[in-house]
Amino acid sequence: MNRILFVDDEARILDGIRRSMYCMREEWHMRFANGGPAALQALSEEPADVVVSDMRMPGMDGAQLLSQVMRLYPGAVRIILSGQAEHESIVRATRAAHRYLSKPCDALELKAAITRTTDLRSILSDDRLAAIVGSVEALPSPPKTYQALLAALRDPAARLETIIDIIEGDAAMASKVVKLANSGFFGIRNPVQTIARAVGLVGFDAISTLVLGQHLFGTDRPVAFPGFALDRLSRHSFEVAAWARAVALHEGFSSALADAAFLAGLLHDVGQLVFATRSPPTRASEHTTWVSQTREQLKAHHAEVGGYLLGLWGFTDAIVEAIVYHHTPSRAGETRLGLSGLVHIADLLDHASQPAEEDTGERSADVGYLLTLGLTEHWADWQGLRSARREDEAAA
Repeated sequence: MNRILFVDDEARILDGIRRSMYCMREEWHMRFANGGPAALQALSEEPADVVVSDMRMPGMDGAQLLSQVMRLYPGAVRIILSGQAEHESIVRATRAAHRYLSKPCDALELKAAITRTTDLRSILSDDRLAAIVGSVEALPSPPKTYQALLAALRDPAARLETIIDIIEGDAAMASKVVKLANSGFFGIRNPVQTIARAVGLVGFDAISTLVLGQHLFGTDRPVAFPGFALDRLSRHSFEVAAWARAVALHEGFSSALADAAFLAGLLHDVGQLVFATRSPPTRASEHTTWVSQTREQLKAHHAEVGGYLLGLWGFTDAIVEAIVYHHTPSRAGETRLGLSGLVHIADLLDHASQPAEEDTGERSADVGYLLTLGLTEHWADWQGLRSARREDEAAA
């Protein structure tokens, strides 16, 4: 039974939540804490799988409480409810919480958010992995990319398109901007699936405030693995995103699905960033990569870890599944080419274009998937898209 802790400083609010969630009593073990200190006391007596807290509370607000929860109980999923609109409050909340829901929050929306987080837990193999992923509040970006974004934000003549181009080139930045855009603060009905829309929603001024204050991007932990190259992973992620979009359009998919394929491709290796910043250091030998050694050590695949993190951050099921199954799209249950397959194909295309000595990724094709869907004959056409892409880039 999933253990849920609700936190608010107003007894009447807690009573209202208790009544609205009564229907879940057979599935959830629910407790209610009056304020931050009471919540920490309750957690010390019995941990929770999900902590749902109000933001505005006297003494210890929701962001402070969930920061403590992240430190003490990193495996717990953290959801914050807030009616505050200040940029600083939003970012403090989204750094400490996996999900940000705007108040007043409909009971069905809250129940759905909690249910989804508990369902996601099945992706991971044990509680230790949940704690590793749960401790993530920021992912590393290549220093030169971060500096380029800073320079653009400080340039009074910079255009929003420039900001979009920079963020589209970095998985860590993209994941955080989309997470912020999908937070309840913006009140959108359909989840954001493009970087351009995410940047447009958050806005130039807000991104400038957040980035210049070093609140939104970056990490306080160094990359711990010899042989791990953040710049190389960033380039690979962008190439896979571009391949995924190109293949989708070539196969006749809509521009909306092609955009979703680009986002999934850009984020497909986010789990590697988690490994590189949260896993115990290891040393890759000449026969194995740091990724494979870490997978063996943690008994988990970076695809599962990345999918779980983005699921907690509110990304759509389609994006999460594409990331979880990007090496094994046959497990996604697709009866026709879909997001998982597009990212898989794009990943293979980029790895195939790299010299073997420079490519530390996984090159294995899901042959059964490609054969079943009759896609093997398309390979030459897909490879030809590279030259077309290069011509388009040169003309731009």
